[in-house]
Amino acid sequence: MTIYDYKDQRGENVIVTNLAGETELLTDYSGLKRVRKVNGDYSISFFILRTEKNAHAYPFVEEESIVKYEGQQYRIKDVKEVLAGVTPIKTVQATHIFFDLIDTHKYDYLKNTQHLQSCLTFALDGTGYTFEVIDSFSSAIFEKFGEDNALSLVQKALNVYGAEVQINNKHLKFYRQIGTDTETQIRYSYNVKTLEKYVNTNNLSTRIRGFGKKNEDDSYVVTAEYLSPNHTIYGIRDAKPVYDERYTDYESLLERIKSELIDEPQVSFKVDALELKKMGVLTEQLNEGDRVFVIYEPLGIDLIARVLEIVDYPESSKPAEYTFGNFQNNFTSEMAGFQKTKDNVDAILNGNQKLPYNVLDDAVLRATEALTSAMTELIFDNGIIARDPSNPNRLVLINSKGIGISDNGGATFKEAITADGFVLSAGAIGQLKANNIDVTGLIRGINDEGMTTIDGGRITTNSIDVQKLIAGILTGFIIQTNDNPYLPRIYMGGSKFEATNGDSTIVIDTMDWDGYAGLTVKSDSVDMRLQAYNDRTMLSSNGAPLEIWALNGGVNINGDFSVSGSKNAKVHTSIGDVNVSAYETAEYYFGDIGRSKVVEGQCIIDIESLFKETVNTDIDYEVFLTPYGKGLIYVDEMTPGYFIIKGDDIPFAYEIKAKRNGYEDVRLELSHESEVEDIVQNASQK
Repeated sequence: MTIYDYKDQRGENVIVTNLAGETELLTDYSGLKRVRKVNGDYSISFFILRTEKNAHAYPFVEEESIVKYEGQQYRIKDVKEVLAGVTPIKTVQATHIFFDLIDTHKYDYLKNTQHLQSCLTFALDGTGYTFEVIDSFSSAIFEKFGEDNALSLVQKALNVYGAEVQINNKHLKFYRQIGTDTETQIRYSYNVKTLEKYVNTNNLSTRIRGFGKKNEDDSYVVTAEYLSPNHTIYGIRDAKPVYDERYTDYESLLERIKSELIDEPQVSFKVDALELKKMGVLTEQLNEGDRVFVIYEPLGIDLIARVLEIVDYPESSKPAEYTFGNFQNNFTSEMAGFQKTKDNVDAILNGNQKLPYNVLDDAVLRATEALTSAMTELIFDNGIIARDPSNPNRLVLINSKGIGISDNGGATFKEAITADGFVLSAGAIGQLKANNIDVTGLIRGINDEGMTTIDGGRITTNSIDVQKLIAGILTGFIIQTNDNPYLPRIYMGGSKFEATNGDSTIVIDTMDWDGYAGLTVKSDSVDMRLQAYNDRTMLSSNGAPLEIWALNGGVNINGDFSVSGSKNAKVHTSIGDVNVSAYETAEYYFGDIGRSKVVEGQCIIDIESLFKETVNTDIDYEVFLTPYGKGLIYVDEMTPGYFIIKGDDIPFAYEIKAKRNGYEDVRLELSHESEVEDIVQNASQK
């Protein structure tokens, strides 16, 4: 089995639809994981925090709701909700809607000779599923095909006809074998360094028998038996015999039973996407069922393996994991496991089955050994008194009120079990496992490194070592790789967030100022700061020039741009890059330069329309002329749209300078440099 995967739709939004048919876009989810297994599990899982953005969608994430992701639909089957501080978090498991077929039961059945097409039509009738049979398949004889759920009937058809199915939501395609033969070779020390290998011999057999069509006297027209050469290694192990009335000749039946026999251990191994890409494998084109060559001498692997399972994380950088093997599961066994678990839980809730406290088994064994090896005096007085012969003050009292343990001859019982509960004055426990712990008051853990206190919803500790932490609010803490302060660490406290690695530091600090926030990036004695204060934002560098590199384009600035030093264009020359200075004026002028010629004493210059959009020519502007020849020329008339040059018939150059639109009245504007310097200086002192 494989699922049709819309790989070109990667990044599509997640849509959730509840049982009432209401649909919402799902946001603020994380940890999306997808599992795709040949003839097995196909599911997604993720967790979602309730936020303002997903307040409407969050309640839709419940059992039996439909989640749509990358074109495929999944039904939520398992939801666990916890609180992180005051924030609800749901952990969600959803299986592909294909497995909904297990909820449809067929009460009648087909028999006699049937084609794959007729079996599928019967199994899927009324389910809303459509199908195509792509390859050709021989007919099969059934005593009874039916009286089971639709999912099991589809699997039965796959087994009988030797078919495999490709799924796209509610449309199924049936092939002799899904996947493609690739030229990919995975070989130890050649293109891969490590493999994780699994070996399963549960289905290993070395001998199988087959029985073909029956005669009228119930004898068989043909029978066959095959003994694998591997019986010399594993001994004779009989497989389930094959009964199939389609066969009337020995050779065909022999080939059939050989194909059914699993005479070598079922091997699987995992390789992640990073290793595969190093081999030159295009993992984006690798799907369930695809076949590769595998040679791995250290583990004795030399076979053609198929992609059995793909576990990927489509919305994170975590590499996908690919499981290869020489066998396949079937999805009815997967769902049977789910159903068995459900039945056990239902039995526990209905009181028909005891809750299995497996976590107590080791403690029960240890206690049993201690009790059976004790040499104890038993006294029958107000119950049963078990007294330690070596110390009469140590005793255990058992009566109808409970059990008491005393170390002062029975004067007081600091340890007791009664109908009111359990009392323990003190104790030392190496390990405590329990299904539920409910504590009123504090829980403290103390060791050489410090103390951790749990008080209701608050945890106070001076050190925490975890693989994963989900929390609503964390107050004043340090995260570090080890005790060396020069290795990577993160500090949060007061108004400051600080991440350091040796002499390199990133600091985000509000510095307890109203309206101030700052970001500092420091390496050795050089630091760069981005600071915001009231209506000002500053980018500064101390200890080295500030360089801005636009590697894939230019730098755009929306707003004013002031420079206390020079403004230069860097131009490459034969002696290297040189700085070409910008021309500055006391007011905001834009200029345009052109050439023309006076003809018959006059030349009209139209102001270029696009340039005119940037300046204001309704007020005075300037025109400068440069004659190219002997003669006299002058500006005779200036209008908002053109100006007229008169004089001798000679060529000339002109330059027009006009004030920028919106800046007509600005001249030598006061700089905010002094205010900026004060803020930078105060930031340095912090």
